[in-house]
Amino acid sequence: MALHEACYVGDLAAVRALLDRGEEPNAEATSGRWVSCRERPRPLNCVAIAWAMTEDHVRIARLLIERGAVVDETVRRDHGIEAAGREADAAFAALIAE
Repeated sequence: MALHEACYVGDLAAVRALLDRGEEPNAEATSGRWVSCRERPRPLNCVAIAWAMTEDHVRIARLLIERGAVVDETVRRDHGIEAAGREADAAFAALIAE
């Protein structure tokens, strides 16, 4: 859960340290935290990269992908990676296209 929180708040150093200690980048969160995703609030009970993407932390998303995080269709759809007009969306799209 610490990895997810670090991704959400944008703490790149903490994310790196947690991954170095063996945290699994594709583990699902079990938190009761609620955020607003588009028009409806929903629990963030998904993978760490989704938490990073929700808050536009592109460098953290890049690190997670380098360490094996999977960006599947659910993450893309739920977290706006394909939405137009936001700088972070373009950065995420370019990141997963690499």
